[in-house]
Amino acid sequence: MAQDDAAASWDDYATEYAQLDHFVEDLPPTLEIALGEGPGRLLDVGCGEGFLLDRVSRQHPEWSTTGLEISEVRADIARGKGHHVVTGEISEAVAGEQFDVVTCCHVIEHVPDDWSFAQELAALVRPGGYLYIETPLKLSGAWYFRRNEKAGWVLDPTHVREYRSAFEANEPLLNTGLTIRDLRAAPVLLALASAETLVRRALGRRPRADSNRPTGWRARHIAWPRYRVHHVLLKKDTGAAA
Repeated sequence: MAQDDAAASWDDYATEYAQLDHFVEDLPPTLEIALGEGPGRLLDVGCGEGFLLDRVSRQHPEWSTTGLEISEVRADIARGKGHHVVTGEISEAVAGEQFDVVTCCHVIEHVPDDWSFAQELAALVRPGGYLYIETPLKLSGAWYFRRNEKAGWVLDPTHVREYRSAFEANEPLLNTGLTIRDLRAAPVLLALASAETLVRRALGRRPRADSNRPTGWRARHIAWPRYRVHHVLLKKDTGAAA
């Protein structure tokens, strides 16, 4: 019942808020390291509307991709673009499976227990395979206009944590026994079209229904002060238990 409630909650959120990352074109260099060793099987945990799957399929068509998503609303959008997406929790939807690359972008900051979640992700990686994580880093002095009781001022009201350093973000990941292969930080970039959407939300107005690529001033990007995106690629030892 709790799982059904969680899925329903995320469906409500997905219905009200479209994702804002669909204007990104390039794959992160950190992830490209793993994809360069393909072809293979990739699982995107928390695939949302399939934007990372879009880029992998377009730039690395030799890879077989699967998405895992808790929201049926977002999963259906990804399926409508031709992606194979399963729904539910890791323990049920992909139980016993392993992949050459497991990606999880902007999800770990939402889960109640990040240490247990990291263990679940690591178990999905085959020996010799990779785990790729993205999560925001909230540096000293960072501020955003959303707030919740658990995490204070946050980028997203559903964040239960925002890590304050790379060390803090890496702790639950390194506890899995995987080793860091590559580590980078990048600015949190918002297309002005996305910033416009955020302002409309803050004012209680519905975002534009237009999903086309923005042009002119709406296509430019701004960096949000004192926030970074933490990119980390970890590898499972070839001798690790399957």
